[in-house]
Amino acid sequence: MINKLTLASIFLMVAFNLFAQFDARFGKVSKEELELKECSFDSDANSMILSQTGYLRFIYNDSKSRWQYRIDITKRIKVFNKLDKDVANISIVLYDPENSSDDESVSSLKGFTYNLVQGKVEKSKLTNAEEYRTRISDYRTEVSFAMPDVNDGSVLEYKYTITSDYISNLYTWHFQSYLPIYYSEFETIIPEWFNYSSNQVGTYIPLEIKESKMDESFTYSWESQGALGQTRKGTSSLNSISTKMSHIARNTPKIENEPFMNNKPDIPARLEYQLMSYQMPGSTLKKIAGNYDEYTKNIMGWDSFGHVLNKGGFSKDIIASFYSSGDSLAHSIYSHVQNHFTWNDVNGFTSSDAGRKAYNDATGNVGAINLTLIAMLREAGIEAHPVILSTRGHGVPHPIYPNTEDFNYVIASVQLSDKVVLLDATSDYPFGTLPVRCLNGNGWMATENGGKWVDLKQGAEHGISTMISITIEDDELIKNHQMKFTGHAALDEIEDYDEENESKYIEAFETYFTDSEVDEFKYESDIDQVVVAFNATKDTDMEDIMYIQPMNIGLIQSNPFKREVRQSLVDFSYPISRSVIVQINIPEGYTAELPESTIIALPNNGGRFTYSVNQVGNKISLLSRYNLNQTMFTTQEYPALKQFYDLMVKKNTEMIVLKPVGP
Repeated sequence: MINKLTLASIFLMVAFNLFAQFDARFGKVSKEELELKECSFDSDANSMILSQTGYLRFIYNDSKSRWQYRIDITKRIKVFNKLDKDVANISIVLYDPENSSDDESVSSLKGFTYNLVQGKVEKSKLTNAEEYRTRISDYRTEVSFAMPDVNDGSVLEYKYTITSDYISNLYTWHFQSYLPIYYSEFETIIPEWFNYSSNQVGTYIPLEIKESKMDESFTYSWESQGALGQTRKGTSSLNSISTKMSHIARNTPKIENEPFMNNKPDIPARLEYQLMSYQMPGSTLKKIAGNYDEYTKNIMGWDSFGHVLNKGGFSKDIIASFYSSGDSLAHSIYSHVQNHFTWNDVNGFTSSDAGRKAYNDATGNVGAINLTLIAMLREAGIEAHPVILSTRGHGVPHPIYPNTEDFNYVIASVQLSDKVVLLDATSDYPFGTLPVRCLNGNGWMATENGGKWVDLKQGAEHGISTMISITIEDDELIKNHQMKFTGHAALDEIEDYDEENESKYIEAFETYFTDSEVDEFKYESDIDQVVVAFNATKDTDMEDIMYIQPMNIGLIQSNPFKREVRQSLVDFSYPISRSVIVQINIPEGYTAELPESTIIALPNNGGRFTYSVNQVGNKISLLSRYNLNQTMFTTQEYPALKQFYDLMVKKNTEMIVLKPVGP
């Protein structure tokens, strides 16, 4: 009888033999690929990408009198479980602005689904009926299609060509996706006149790189006027010693969803290309890649951005009605804009309506509301500037080379005394507190004289402090709790309380005390904090040893970081502080066994955990304090963070043991 280990060994041998003769060319699907039962380096995968190849070339388009790039893309996918439905639904997103003659287009789309039926290979052709084109924004168009006849064991294969006018940023090639990838190759041939910077970003994976030179020739049409007014036409050629580069990745693991994972677009291993300069024969060198100062000067000249910032004259009488000055005036204007406008849930950092029209409409996107806020602050004589940013999950803007597509939001910055305060009037948050969606790295403050990066998490905090008094009498253990929530923790509690009725809100606390009865519940809130108080009572036997879990709520009692290795950055939304102070009255006739005190610290003052316990007379005092100062941890810092949480959880879940004193 063959055991499981032997079967696994046979499978790995088959997989090795299969891929030793693997052919990534379109149409070269083998019977062995159809017989494949699982991914050899990810046995849990429902599907895998057997191969994806991209071959990028430059062309000269005579009809547009401009350079373009063209990339031929081929992808082959193995389906182990057809319940993985999304794998058959393919989308291609193109940069296609509505009001521009420049665009990207898809052509030569072709695809087949291969199935093994009674030992024979059958293939189903992708038809035009499965193809759809949808405009998804003012700048993007999506071409989508569904592969036909997908079953367990199918192999899907398709290819297409993208032609793009946007040579300043070449196609970004992803070597990693949410499926494991056996083979990925990206090849570029770039003429000698174009100077690109190429950067491997995202999760690091090893790449096999090949470089060589090759001759290319580009033909173009020309037309000129002769001395006698006659028109001359012809064609000529440009010869280039071009650079051919091939980047290959093998056995690339899929992207895993992990705790505190932000900005998924930034995670996949990929190559990005930025045009730095170009020099055509007989011409001078032209620099292309801009910097943020140049970009700021550009957007400050837009009617939908910079020009609206000083058009707050419509609000002169409104501001005069506040009868205040200094910081309180900024508060009043912010509160007024918050209450006046209704956000339409649309992001964006520009708006042609900002100012009088937006104010009269009393609704708009983020740009309309916050640019109007800035205009009103300036009208009041308060120094205010826009800060453009990328929201959490949208990605992080490039720190050196600006790209309008990187930004999707704008907030206001206000200079008050010696500090800068950041405001978002689309939220109902207090003055100086940004919603979590904005807490994503740095934002770019644009001013008439340039700009600078600002930390979007400055001043953000999430605080919970808990006081617990434990008494034991008449066979009952009573825990009296008072919890204070501040910062974003308070805002979360207010939102939960407002969305739920009080009984459901209380139920959320009762889940921490499944063996106890929660009563005498009280809830109080104001703009700065939320205070919750309640008792938790349970029966206990005062004749036996008593094991007391002193802290059920208000601290970290389980480690969210389970994996030994982390692929992505750990990104906490804000600094965190939690403290629990417990006072226990030891009943007469009992002695206590106490846990040991300890202090744990992360490197570079990233975080600190203090656990102290002591006894004076019949009273036990216990303190658990957790402060997380660092909000971003690299994959190299992850092991220390995981260990920090492991040790903290272990201490927070230790029991206090009360034993009866013997006769």
